[in-house]
Amino acid sequence: MGASQETSYAVPVEMFTFLFTDIEGSTALLQRLGEDLYGQVLARHHELIRSGLAAHDGTEVDNQGDAFFAVFSSPRAGVAAVMDIQRALQAQPWPAGEHIRVRMGVHTGEAKKTATGLVGLDVHRAARLAAVGHGGQVLLSESAATLVRDSLPPGAALTDLGVHRLKDLGRPEHIFSLGAEGLGAEFPPLRSLGNPALANNLPAQLATFIGRDRELSEIRALVESSRLVTLTGAGGSGKTRLSLQLAAELLDGTGDGVWLVELAAISDGDAVPSAISEALGIAEPRGNRVRPVLETLLDALAPQDILIVLDNCEHLIGACAKAADAIVRRCPRVHLVVTSREPLGIGGETIYRVPSLSLPGPDDADSAGSGDAVALFVDRAKAQGAGLSLDEETSPLVSSICRRLDGLPLAIELAAARLRSLSLAGLHDRLDQRFRLLTGGSRTALPRQQTLQATVDWSYSLLNGPEQSLLRCLSVFAESFDLDAAEAVGGAGHIEVFDVADLLGSLVDKSLVVAEPTGGALRYRLLETIREFAADRLAEAGEDEVAAAAAHGQHYLSVAELAAPHLTASDQGKWFARLDADQANLRRAAWHAFSDPGGTARVLRFGVALRRYWLARYRGAEARALLMPVLERPEALLDPELFGRALLIAAMSTRLVDVAAARRLGERAVGLACQLGAGRLLIESLAILCSACYFAGEPERGIPLGQEAVERARLLGDDVVLAESMSGYLLCIDSVDPARAEPLFAEAIACTRRSGDQLFAGILHNNAGVHALRAGDIPAARAHLEEAARVMRALGETGPHVPANLGWALREDGDPDGAGSSFAAALRMSRRNGEGSGLAYAALGLACLAADSGEWSRAGVLHGAAQAFLDRTGEPWQNPEARYRQENLDRIRAHLGDEQVDEAYARGLALSFEDGLDLAAGRLSERQPAAVKSASATQASGPDGTSPGACGDGRSRRSTVSSSSYGPIR
Repeated sequence: MGASQETSYAVPVEMFTFLFTDIEGSTALLQRLGEDLYGQVLARHHELIRSGLAAHDGTEVDNQGDAFFAVFSSPRAGVAAVMDIQRALQAQPWPAGEHIRVRMGVHTGEAKKTATGLVGLDVHRAARLAAVGHGGQVLLSESAATLVRDSLPPGAALTDLGVHRLKDLGRPEHIFSLGAEGLGAEFPPLRSLGNPALANNLPAQLATFIGRDRELSEIRALVESSRLVTLTGAGGSGKTRLSLQLAAELLDGTGDGVWLVELAAISDGDAVPSAISEALGIAEPRGNRVRPVLETLLDALAPQDILIVLDNCEHLIGACAKAADAIVRRCPRVHLVVTSREPLGIGGETIYRVPSLSLPGPDDADSAGSGDAVALFVDRAKAQGAGLSLDEETSPLVSSICRRLDGLPLAIELAAARLRSLSLAGLHDRLDQRFRLLTGGSRTALPRQQTLQATVDWSYSLLNGPEQSLLRCLSVFAESFDLDAAEAVGGAGHIEVFDVADLLGSLVDKSLVVAEPTGGALRYRLLETIREFAADRLAEAGEDEVAAAAAHGQHYLSVAELAAPHLTASDQGKWFARLDADQANLRRAAWHAFSDPGGTARVLRFGVALRRYWLARYRGAEARALLMPVLERPEALLDPELFGRALLIAAMSTRLVDVAAARRLGERAVGLACQLGAGRLLIESLAILCSACYFAGEPERGIPLGQEAVERARLLGDDVVLAESMSGYLLCIDSVDPARAEPLFAEAIACTRRSGDQLFAGILHNNAGVHALRAGDIPAARAHLEEAARVMRALGETGPHVPANLGWALREDGDPDGAGSSFAAALRMSRRNGEGSGLAYAALGLACLAADSGEWSRAGVLHGAAQAFLDRTGEPWQNPEARYRQENLDRIRAHLGDEQVDEAYARGLALSFEDGLDLAAGRLSERQPAAVKSASATQASGPDGTSPGACGDGRSRRSTVSSSSYGPIR
């Protein structure tokens, strides 16, 4: 519920304390009670709310269904009222034993009284505040908390909940929870955008979201009835911002999250499935057969209840249409919201044409100063420090400006930015002149795209020469960039480096460049419409375009090579994050070198520099696509050592999908290293060959290769190389002769402590934890795996295998709650990235915990579902999980008997993939009927441990990515 975004002149702004309330779970409550009984509950709820308001001089502004909007002139009165209301609600005996839980948000801010009600951005902020709370909880904004902190009623206290992103994606809010006797004390984490339970990658926005209540309501209704909704409109019409706001409002924690896929920086239609997979963290294909990325993506998305926003599709319309069509057909619970300047043109698509912001009527004096367009102009003008207020003189000018800009958000923001250097009247007059010049006086027939082009061109024409030159050069960036990058590229426009910072600040002031605070620093980006405009101007400049692209490529090659030595050191987490921020530009620079006939050496240098980053971020597919064709070029051999290191990286990135190719590349690297006498290259090549043997299911062949690598690394005296070599060697040793593994783990982990290499510390602690689990040393296993989890979280690792392994250690150590949380986390991660074996091991853990707590029937069904997940991978159960599984099934059989166990197991095995996931996640009861699979799908291992689904050739096939035991090793 929100107030209309209107602004009226000659009306004073007043301070109010706003209160928003609603009943948590009111729809489910209606379904449980029925209409008659729910009506009685709602009536009593209204009486208690209104009684509390009246007792403390509160004024009811609006009431819609179970929601109230009220105001107080005193924040202290507002706090006293909510305390009385909450106590009355909790003391009330509700029918059918129900508990009516009301969430409340209190915020103090400004608003204006108009004929249509209270108007102001603080009204919306109060509503957003209430929306992140839970039933029975009272939340206060920082402004309200500051005013009442020293005058709270007796027994009341405020708890600082920290800073949270509300669902308008704008400025975060410092939130406090009100506690007192008779009020609830324990609540789940807030439903803010930073809550891990609300999975999303929605970016923060510095600017406030203005208006669009009607559009949001209409699009939300379309999303509920259609699985593919395309928002179309001219560039700058606000499609992206509207889609982000919609996604934020639909994020409620009930599904698998909402995810933004930004396509503006993608130039190749074939890369669309990869971009979607990357945004969602979908794992790349495994095994000896390379699968199309789209097929892997569809398999991963099939069970998910998820909303995906595909942003800026117009330049990839065919590829986006193909991907969207496949997702809609194959993934029944996925919803897509697409932004594009034209529809996709496929079946099932619902098109919503994004209108301009609402405008005041041209001849209606009463409407002057009203509408979302005016509200946006005023808000952005204030953000520029213009201090604009609407009165009888200024309101007609603002209304005229907004009408002449057709209510287009980008055009309005560009115009508002000019108030830094122009008066409102000067802006109005100059805008009028510029439009006549660009359109030949034909305003009435002006299409919106031409209006935007005119506005951007006008704004560009007001820049001085250096500003224009810098803006043109900035168009070479993909997504965001920092000041160093801008300085490097700015020189291509013949600008002095020392002048770039001032010029960039000027472009930010004029809303042609967006500045975004990130980790205490600023990053910059161009809106796509501005970038396209600037790119056209750069192309017209001829040689400047070539120079800018070359400067861009050279800068990001320098960034990659600067980062490389840090990616093995104690500060690697910071550098991984740095490369995360620059990954789109690194990719663009590397592929620009790839397309340059003289860029072979630069491609190889990118590969060598980014080796550790690709390893840590699962970018094997990117490494293969970039390096494999270049390695076939004759000029790649001009620098033999560089060529050898590139061979090594290609082998590393290939070993999970094509072991034979990985061996060929590794053997060639070994031969070249021997020829060059390059000791470090030889060690790393032997280590890669060792791990390739493990992935091929031939650990015995890998042991002598790994042993030679380790012995040479010890002589070299480099802890980083030794730890890396030992990690692969230990995979083979632990498979063949586990008694030898423990001292080797200790030696390898000691290497990472000395070097500060956190990535391999996490890998080795995980593998040592699994080794200890197998040996029955539970305290050691727990210690290793908790350290692995800590390290991987610090590095931004999102693989499921560390939490799954930790779950087993916690279960064995008598911590079922901790184990349940770890298995649930592994299930969520596996579901997101399409990791089949991760799903199986997480579901197996949850099955064992169910039996541990006496839920015998549920445990039997979960065991069947876990087996069905594993059968999809073609892998057998690994120890120690295979042992835990059999012991647990034996216990279930002892309590239920053979017939009941077989029946429960068969039901789990027959569940559809989606129902199996819902059962494991607790969203489906084991008593609900399951959809029966085909006969071939149910011919899997039974609860007695037989395993027709095991590998027919007798090889283990356990990969360090896919198995529960060795997840983080790449």
